[in-house]
Amino acid sequence: MIGSLFHTVYISDLSTILIAMPIIMIAWSVFGALVYQRMRIISSVLAICFIAVILYMTIFSRTSGTRACDWIPFSSFQKAQVQPEFYRSMLMNVFLFFPLGLVLPFVFKGSTVKRILLAILIGFALSALIEAFQFFFSLGQSEADDVICNTVGTAFGSCAYLLSLLWQKLRKGLKFGE
Repeated sequence: MIGSLFHTVYISDLSTILIAMPIIMIAWSVFGALVYQRMRIISSVLAICFIAVILYMTIFSRTSGTRACDWIPFSSFQKAQVQPEFYRSMLMNVFLFFPLGLVLPFVFKGSTVKRILLAILIGFALSALIEAFQFFFSLGQSEADDVICNTVGTAFGSCAYLLSLLWQKLRKGLKFGE
């Protein structure tokens, strides 16, 4: 089921994914502002689910093959000039970690900066760990660009936390202004 859902997303038009991400971010941030007191629990459960999906998609659903790596940062952009399918691959790597970025800042305590930096650091570490597993167990090509795109996805998703704080302030401002 998870594999077929990811396949459906993967074959979607790139513009659909690019439009869906900000819409999901805005919807999540509004939801977060409305139920902020419960978001830590909700986000903790979802973070575990998203990590499980990420691990399934990147490690557990794959069979051992040949060992390959490309640790030259941003080399996918060069490859995409010849083979545009690499753009899809990069966007899907961003999209894969985007939900993790949505939920992680709500899980942690501390300042806004600390929450977002922890989320991005965890996204980076999880991605690097996955790429290491893929390399050592010959589960696909291990790439620096995957780590970069996954980290960007986590960072982009983390912006929902900032929006949620903004919605909270606007909501409180509207109550006082009535």
